[in-house]
Amino acid sequence: MFRRPLSTFLVILFFGVGSPRPISAAAFEDIGSGQILFRKESGRHLAALHLKSHAELKITGIIAHVTLTQTFRNQTQDWREAVYVMPMADTAAVSGMKMIIGERVIRAKIKEKEVARKIYNKAKSEGKKAALTEQSRPNLFRQNVANIGPGEVVEIEITYIQTVDYDYGEFSLRLPMTLTPRFMPGRPLTDGVPLVTDAHGWAMPTTEVADAHLISPPMTERLGQEIVNPISISISLETGLDLKEIASPYHPVSVTRRDEIYRVELSQGEVSMDRDFVLRWQPVVEGVPRAAVFRERVAGEDYVLLMMVPPDRDHSIRALPRDMIFVIDTSGSMQGTSIEQAKSSLKRAISSLRPEDRFNLIEFNNAWSRLYSGVQPADSSNLRQAEDWAARLQAGGGTNMLPALNVAMQLGEEERNLKHIVFITDGAVGNETALFEAIAGKLGDGRLFPVGIGSAPNSYFMRQAAKFGRGTYTHIGDLKDVTVKMDELYEKIDHPVATDVVVQWPGEVESYPKKIPALYRGEPLLIFAKADQLDGEIHISGVTADSGWNQSLSLEAKSSQSGIGSLWARKKIETLNDAEVRGEDKETIRKAIVNVALRHSLVSRYTSLVAVEEFVERMPHEKLRSSAVPNALAKGQVLTAMYPRTATRSSLSLLVGLTVMLTALLWIVVWRRMERLHA
Repeated sequence: MFRRPLSTFLVILFFGVGSPRPISAAAFEDIGSGQILFRKESGRHLAALHLKSHAELKITGIIAHVTLTQTFRNQTQDWREAVYVMPMADTAAVSGMKMIIGERVIRAKIKEKEVARKIYNKAKSEGKKAALTEQSRPNLFRQNVANIGPGEVVEIEITYIQTVDYDYGEFSLRLPMTLTPRFMPGRPLTDGVPLVTDAHGWAMPTTEVADAHLISPPMTERLGQEIVNPISISISLETGLDLKEIASPYHPVSVTRRDEIYRVELSQGEVSMDRDFVLRWQPVVEGVPRAAVFRERVAGEDYVLLMMVPPDRDHSIRALPRDMIFVIDTSGSMQGTSIEQAKSSLKRAISSLRPEDRFNLIEFNNAWSRLYSGVQPADSSNLRQAEDWAARLQAGGGTNMLPALNVAMQLGEEERNLKHIVFITDGAVGNETALFEAIAGKLGDGRLFPVGIGSAPNSYFMRQAAKFGRGTYTHIGDLKDVTVKMDELYEKIDHPVATDVVVQWPGEVESYPKKIPALYRGEPLLIFAKADQLDGEIHISGVTADSGWNQSLSLEAKSSQSGIGSLWARKKIETLNDAEVRGEDKETIRKAIVNVALRHSLVSRYTSLVAVEEFVERMPHEKLRSSAVPNALAKGQVLTAMYPRTATRSSLSLLVGLTVMLTALLWIVVWRRMERLHA
């Protein structure tokens, strides 16, 4: 029975382990804190905590009120804490949270982040139910729910407000439902940090991403037709305009109309949260507004949202020669359909170059490479060489973005041509702030145009990079979108509609953004303002390619709209964060953000929502297990070892190595004991 050679067992042990991979739900049995799955007597694995969501959206004009309900069901016989990294719209103003247990409703209160965390941890240790909503990034939140009893269900209801997008005559709204795993550059911060930080995140904190363990949730793959993290969506759409089309490009929807309100729901009822939901609607041409003003009066103050679509000018004006630098992400997170979308986008961009243009191509993953040492003329020979180079690109490795970005920003500096950088990526990085600092400090007179790729890109990085780069952000979620989206991008690059835009208000106001960016064709100007009282006219002026632009708008006809005060506060917080990126004092910025966020009850970098039930339910002798709720792997992505040179790989490799060694030693002890028994 025990005559098989010891070497055979060791070979099985060592070669059966396989290469380290990012932690997936299927990798665990529930043997300790932080584990995700448990095994039933039948041998089938089930999630310790089942997550089901419902999103209710009410869209009025250009503002959306969103209620996101998350249902956590404890499917074990243990007491559980749920930890869920929650994707969110990067422009969302998160202002409310409730914890619902049966008929009991506990409303959250806004507190400074450290205060909220202490309140939550105290309630958790005392056996009380508690919930904590924190912001890790403007588009990435962390939801904790403590003391969910065996078989129990707890609902978390989160409310937020966001503006909808408008581009080329079409309105759209994105509901993020999962994320792309981020690359965490830097050296591991191992001093005082356990090797396994509770299994809520697969990454260790690093010198460049100190919160890497908080923004790297485990991912689970969808098998066959199963629904992973099911969500249902209901939308009430009231635009005040006759609509020519309502569509969702990635999810089938059913649309009904009653009076002026359109009702939109998922045709399937529920879908997996494995790609962002997008809704688009297009008014009839005659109904497209050129300007609109919305107002909300809160606590004796006027909050105003101004939306203006500048006029298109003569399209026949000759565009100036350009230096076009194309940067393409070929990292591991781009594996699958993302790299095909990226290569197709690059091919379309190359084919759109003009003879008077110059260009270069840069690709990056762990390292970067470029086609030419400098910019080259866009002649037929160089274009063929570029297309061949791009066709051979493959995805793999880490997302070491900063070196490639620095090279792109340096190219063409000595020339007079307009320099434009088209940056094709999924934005899957954890060191966003360092990248924004580089763009703000090194781009010079050039402009940066991020192109977001995939079913769940990092839209926060894209929008902010475009802002600091004085460009515009384009998202491509499917191969069929490539031609239209890249052509629209070139239209914007060639024909900025207005620059040097100035808005004059009737009286003293606090408005954001303070510096109006260049306006591109098809994109509106959105300005948020606050004053004690706003009456009279707004005067807007700017410079276009062929003339000046002047327009006035009466504030007397403003429409009442709830939520503008929260959106104004959200925009102010974003502006304060931008000021820190540009080098202003961090402590001054922190205090200002806390003041705004507490006054307007908003979750921010420094404020959180916390809810605590007063009853003690879990007794001291009953153990509490903490479980990460995995995110669904984004559609089209491949779960693989994407980060071979980061703390993630090294810490996981060490853990696997230790496991193998200990198991081998155990087999040796067992083998020798059995040999003695049978001697």
